[in-house]
Formats: sequence, C-alpha cells, structure tokens
Amino acid sequence: MNPIIFALRHPITIIVAVLCPRRGAVLAVQRMKIDIFPELNLPVIYVAQALRRHGPRPDGGIADQLLRVSLPLHRRHPPR
Repeated sequence: MNPIIFALRHPITIIVAVLCPRRGAVLAVQRMKIDIFPELNLPVIYVAQALRRHGPRPDGGIADQLLRVSLPLHRRHPPR
C-alpha cells in the first residue's frame, strides 16, 4: 500500500507512531541519571598532593602510603 494513502486513511495511527517514540525518548533522557549514576552513599577519600615533575608511579606510591597510615584496615600489613 502507498504510505501517503495509508497516512491519509489512518491519521491517528501516524500521529501515535510519531509521538510515542519521541515521548519515550524524552522520558528515557529524564530518568537516565538515576539509572546510570545511582546514589551509593559510600565514603570517599580525597588525597591532595602537590604536583611535582614525575610520573604516575610515585604519586600512586604516595597515595598508597597515606592510605596505609590513615586506614585501620591497612595497619595489619607492613609497609612495602
């Protein structure tokens, strides 16, 4: 069947076929933050360190050392 004739004979069907996916897309975008980034309410540790001219390995070692000193869980293990 010709799509133009079908659209003229069934205008409500065409309107619903066009508007429903658009509304679904709007609802999906509005609710996306909740689905992708849920609130976990977990404690967060921030490490502030002055920037120096060296690679990421020394920074990782400094952060690891700070965490070993500050967290009771890491006190059981001797430092490397």
